[in-house]
Amino acid sequence: MRLRWQRGRIADPAAGEGNPPSALEWIGCNDAGETIARVVRVQGPVWFRWRLRHAVALDDEARVVELRPPVPDNRWLVVVKDQVVGRARLPLAGVRRAEAALR
Repeated sequence: MRLRWQRGRIADPAAGEGNPPSALEWIGCNDAGETIARVVRVQGPVWFRWRLRHAVALDDEARVVELRPPVPDNRWLVVVKDQVVGRARLPLAGVRRAEAALR
């Protein structure tokens, strides 16, 4: 089954960085537009002032905190429907793995 892939959630650029925001997930849809598969990036810890932070504040007052795991080598999770079917180093490899799982 061939899916149409589109960019999903996008990361917020870090303060003071000029890098464009990167994709946090890619979404594979069938011809009817239904979401069939996702390739989701696992976000790891953040370096801040020479320290590694595993908890990242999502608001200015640090009332909402996101806990992040250590970064795995294969940081892209491949999800088909509601099941994780594998991991990949790059999003395109994850896309190929998702389509192979649907065959």
